[in-house]
Parts: sequence; structure tokens; C-alpha cells
Amino acid sequence: MSGCVKIDPILETVMAECAEVGRYLWERGWAERNAGNISVDITDTSCDAACVELDIGSLPYQRLAARYLPLAGRTFLVTGTGKRMRDLAQQPRQSLSIVRVSPDGAGYYMLWRADAACWPTSEFNSHLGIHQLLQRKNAPQKAVLHTHPNELIALTHLPALCDEAALNRLLWAMHPETKIMVPEGAGLVPYHPPGSAALEAATVFAMEEHRIVLWEKHGAVAVGADVFAAFDLIDTLNKSAQLYFLCRIAGAEPAGLSAAQVVELERIFGRRFVG
Repeated sequence: MSGCVKIDPILETVMAECAEVGRYLWERGWAERNAGNISVDITDTSCDAACVELDIGSLPYQRLAARYLPLAGRTFLVTGTGKRMRDLAQQPRQSLSIVRVSPDGAGYYMLWRADAACWPTSEFNSHLGIHQLLQRKNAPQKAVLHTHPNELIALTHLPALCDEAALNRLLWAMHPETKIMVPEGAGLVPYHPPGSAALEAATVFAMEEHRIVLWEKHGAVAVGADVFAAFDLIDTLNKSAQLYFLCRIAGAEPAGLSAAQVVELERIFGRRFVG
């Protein structure tokens, strides 16, 4: 282990939450090899406060491809590049690092990591773009989760569903809980190479109106007050996708909830579910 941060009980709890969600992802088959990544804004925790007087310039530094000035000085717990969710579940300290964005927003310093090879996930730019959006909106969400949910990815391979409105109509129709818990639906981002600036930009744009975004033929990314809340969004939508494919496997086109029934759910439960 290296770095300045003392792993206090609050940070231990956040790490344990990441580990538990990592176990969920691995058990569901959503995290092959080193797939998936997690980040949590821990700026306001006691862990972050302990580093206020740190000589930041003496720490390992990594320049970013873009500048994230609204995140200057903010601190993040993030999974490492090449780290596996099954290992995160067993030994979270070996798979996580803590970074602080530099004062100019153009890079980050390593406050703590398991070893010298533990740098943040290759998707960190998309995470930072989303955190920057959340910061600008003063949103309550602190956690960003990306994973590869099988059935949701499969839906984005169907040309008729590579349309955000059509995709959400299907997901809402398959189970009432989906409309209740994700009333705004999912955003849909056309395919871009993983880790690219184009993927980041499209994701941030979609996150303006959504808490979960599907990456066509790739996976899903969600935000939540904690990593459990982000996981719940993906889990809820994937259940609807599972039900759709179960009906199709049985040889039937599912009837689903009617448009009137979906509207009724919105009337009863409201348009926004914050979590």
C-alpha cells in the first residue's frame, strides 16, 4: 500500500460497499475479466479532510486528456485499470485507488493505491465527465457505476430498439417496477470506442436527463447517491430486459403493459425518483 490517506471507518464502509457491488456484478456475469468500473466522490469525507495539508506536488501525477476545472481539488475513490470485480469483492484495497484532481483540473494526484501499478480505470474520463455534470447540477449522486449487463446489451443489438423512445417503451412495459423506479427512462448512446472522448461527451449529454445510460453494444453506466443506488438502476432495467427475452424464448411476443397502464403508473408514482 502507498499514499498519504488513512483508511478510516467511513472510507472502509465505502470500500466495503464497492466490494459488495463488485460481487453482485461478478455473480451476475456482468463483469467478465476486468470489465466494469466504479468511482465515488469522497471529497466531503473525513478521509479527504485528513489530506488538506498534504504536499500534493510530491505525489505521483497523471495528466488528463481534457481539463475538468469544476472538479479541481475534489477527491475520488476509483477502481484500478485492469482490476477484476471478483478480486474487488474479495480484497477491495487491492483494487481501489484514491485520487485528487489537480488545482488546474488538468490532471490528478495519487493519494493512495495498493501498488505502483494501480492507476484509475481506462474509463476514468467518462467518470470524471459525469462527476463534473453532477457537480454543476448540485446533484445528490456521488457514485458512478459502469458494467456489462447481458440482456440490456443484447437489446441494443436489435436494430428496432436502437432508438431511445422505443427502448424505453419496451422496458417500462415489461414490469411496473421499471416505470416506478426509473420514470425518466434510460438514455441511449450510439456506439463509440471504449474510453474515447466521443463516448464521454455523448454520455454526459445523455446524463443531463437520465440517471442511467446504455452504451450501444457495450454496457450501462448509472449514477446514485451511493454505489448500491447506481446498481439498483441497472438491475431494475435488466430485469425488464430478461423478462422480454424469456417471453421470446418461450415463442411469444410479450404483450407488456399497455400505454394507458404505463401512464397510470406515472400518474400514481410521479415523474421523478431521486436516488
